[in-house]
Amino acid sequence: MVWLGSQIDMDAMASALAHADHGPLLAWMALFTVLVFLADSACLHLLFGRLLGRFSFSEVLAVKGVSYFLNAVNYSAGTGSIAYFVHKRGDLPFLRALSALLWLNFVDIAALLILLSLGMLVGSSLLPEGIAARLPWVVSVGGAIVIGALLYWRLGWNFLVLGRLRSLSIFSAFHDAQMRDYLLLLLARTVFIGLYVLMTWALLPTFEIPVPLLALLIYVPLLTFVQIVPASISGLGAVQWVMIALYAPHFAGDIPDGQAEATIVAFSTVVGPGVTLMRLGLGYLLLGRIAPDLLVSEEEIEATRTAEQASPLKEALSGASPSSSDSSDSSDSGAGDSSSISGAP
Repeated sequence: MVWLGSQIDMDAMASALAHADHGPLLAWMALFTVLVFLADSACLHLLFGRLLGRFSFSEVLAVKGVSYFLNAVNYSAGTGSIAYFVHKRGDLPFLRALSALLWLNFVDIAALLILLSLGMLVGSSLLPEGIAARLPWVVSVGGAIVIGALLYWRLGWNFLVLGRLRSLSIFSAFHDAQMRDYLLLLLARTVFIGLYVLMTWALLPTFEIPVPLLALLIYVPLLTFVQIVPASISGLGAVQWVMIALYAPHFAGDIPDGQAEATIVAFSTVVGPGVTLMRLGLGYLLLGRIAPDLLVSEEEIEATRTAEQASPLKEALSGASPSSSDSSDSSDSGAGDSSSISGAP
């Protein structure tokens, strides 16, 4: 970001910020923050109903809002808060809940790859030459990974040494999801991404950035993909530079040098933090509703402490001498059952 700032005309950026249409900017940001929040919550509600059990939509709204609040601290904290809420409120294993959210991220990437593939077919001329040259390779590699994952989870292909991954709890949702679940969530997340396209289309004119809707149908999935996939892996560069490469050619040719780049950076500097602040407000309003479900109780702390104290004893028992094992074999079968029950947490 520091290097980016050194390459941008700061006076031109300040001018773009000053001349932005602030009223409509704030209004559109507020409207789409709420719409995206509702759509994201609807996708989560659908996900929970398909893979984790039924939760009320109001519960999902609350936990999604709080996850926005915690995302400001750390993205993993936001995701973990949703999984922990499902774990406590639904009495489900934490890793199973986390697995469903991991699977949803996989679906997001699959949806983006499909949209990017369609974009290359119908609008490749709208892409800058450098990105147009790299994008087919990125989509091909990503598509191969998605197809390989489907072959692994749905058709049982082990790819020589990967079969044992199916038994890990963190991947349980990949095993549980049926093809109709993939298709349904793909459709839902595609509509969700479409909201971001409309939001960008509404916000860009407030900074006089003239990008048509058809181009945004390609650009927004691409920018989202760059945000999800690290730049070093995607090979497309940091998101701000991709945004400049995509939007700058749409400016008129008679604007001063550096004005287009400065305006685009000003746009991203305002919209990103602005939407985050609005989401923080949503999260704060909803925090009180589910705060008790996100707190660890004294009973849970004590149970964890007891389990940790019991761990050395279990290790000692597992390393008992053969004579001790022979002695236990001579006892009746009921004694073995009693031992296993008493040792249960």
